[in-house]
Amino acid sequence: MPPATGWETVTLPDIWSTRWPGYDGTVWYRVEWTHCPGQAVAVFLEYLSMAGAGRLNDDTLWADASLVEPLSRGWNLPRYSLLPPSALRAGTNTLWFRAVGYDRYSSGLGGVHVGPPDEIRPLYEREWLLRRVLPQVNLIISITLGCFFLVVWLLRRNEQAYGWYALTSLAWLLFGLNSAVTSPWPFATTHGWSTWITLVFTIYCSAFAMFAWRFGGQRFPRLERALWTLTGAVCVALLALGPVQPKIVFYLVAMGYAAVFVGTCVQFQLHALRTRRPEHLFLAACMLSFLVAVTHDMLAFLRIIDDVHGYTSATAPLMMIGMALVLAWSFTTTLGRVERFNRELADHVDRARRELTHTLGRQHELEVANARLSERLQISHDLHDGLGSSLVRSIVMAETGNATLPPQHYVSILKSLRDDLRQILDQSFAATPAAVASPADWIAPLRRRYGELFDEQEVRCAWRIAGNWPAEPDPARLLALTRFLEEALTNVIKHSRASAITVTLGDAGHGVLALSVEDDGAGFDVGLADHPMAGIGLRSMRARIARIGGRLEIESDAGGTRLRVHLPPITHFSG
Repeated sequence: MPPATGWETVTLPDIWSTRWPGYDGTVWYRVEWTHCPGQAVAVFLEYLSMAGAGRLNDDTLWADASLVEPLSRGWNLPRYSLLPPSALRAGTNTLWFRAVGYDRYSSGLGGVHVGPPDEIRPLYEREWLLRRVLPQVNLIISITLGCFFLVVWLLRRNEQAYGWYALTSLAWLLFGLNSAVTSPWPFATTHGWSTWITLVFTIYCSAFAMFAWRFGGQRFPRLERALWTLTGAVCVALLALGPVQPKIVFYLVAMGYAAVFVGTCVQFQLHALRTRRPEHLFLAACMLSFLVAVTHDMLAFLRIIDDVHGYTSATAPLMMIGMALVLAWSFTTTLGRVERFNRELADHVDRARRELTHTLGRQHELEVANARLSERLQISHDLHDGLGSSLVRSIVMAETGNATLPPQHYVSILKSLRDDLRQILDQSFAATPAAVASPADWIAPLRRRYGELFDEQEVRCAWRIAGNWPAEPDPARLLALTRFLEEALTNVIKHSRASAITVTLGDAGHGVLALSVEDDGAGFDVGLADHPMAGIGLRSMRARIARIGGRLEIESDAGGTRLRVHLPPITHFSG
């Protein structure tokens, strides 16, 4: 029940700490007015801090859910009541308001308006818009932007400004709950809720400073470390003090971090004027309006100006939208640069592709020309080794024969030359030469052709041929060995003046094929034979053996010449 004595006349809105510093508890307010019967009456209460109840004469109008700890948080909740005619009296009527609160939180009673409903209702709706709707819109915008830019930052971790803005938005969301919730849950006391809100406010101001610096491309390592070290220390101190936190600590923390926020806004204004970048100037303009709102609210908080309405909650949605537009514009600008880079990269790729196509075309032309040259060299070697050997053999036979050879003999020589030429052409243009069954079958034609010639020259010829291949050679290798052996035997007839020759074909171990031709002729200087002006015989043999992966060893001295070919088996890989 309200007290009978001790009443003082006050002007609304009233904050009782101005009269009774340090007082915590319950304060009663009494409002009297004269009522004319027959008129509808409504009452509108701007606010009551922290919790309370209202009565008309002896009838209860409304009461908060909890008038003891944990107190209901009705400080930002406008009250409207259409007064029941049965409770009204002719003449003087009394409205009783019971306020329960603390000196630290500027507890008291807001303005009270009594009058016709059509006059009072618009006042209430305006106050409801300022104190309830705008803060809730602010929370919705904060959580939306915070989640959006958090996702953007998670996808683009190098864009630190987006991450700090996400933290700033989420911290502002938690801080904004102070204006929206009507209960201190999950905290057991009003002081617990106040400590939590103060912690969130320190994090919000620190994150806002980091966002502004990163968005402006600024880094202050020492200042940043000092800021977060101080924030951590303040949070630990607030948690340690808990409910016994002195009022001066609450005010120092609130004003100190408000100064951090204001200082960040002012510093960014100067930075934007220096850079002249559009996104910096636009964000500076947004900060300027927020700076005005925060400055007004802090002056009202310190009671330097007499105004119970905060501008921050009203301007915060516009500010958040403005900063979101700044970040979105910056993001789209970055995407534009990325798209331009992609177009330039695509142009470079097209140019490189055209250059590569031209280069590959030139390479193909060179490969075709090289293939043609290789074919010509191959044909030249085949003619030299095959047809040349047959010609030498035929010349030798003609020179050593009788003065007059029968026509059949010339026909035989010409047929042999024709067969050799046909074999060269067939082997040059065939896809793959035919394989043979065994070393003896392979060397039989050469042994017959050159055996007759050696017999006519009275040169002893020994043929030491293995029964099987060490590792079965492919047709290309057999052709190369055939040409090598033809050239070697022809050189013996033309140059060596040998009386004995030995041809050996066998296994050198580990599947290596060994083919050697040895004679007891006059020999030659191997160094001079390799000279480019010395003919193509030995160079042709070396090239042939190298092409099939073999190694040719040549030794020659006064006692004869030895040609040895070592041909390793073909190695197959599978992957």
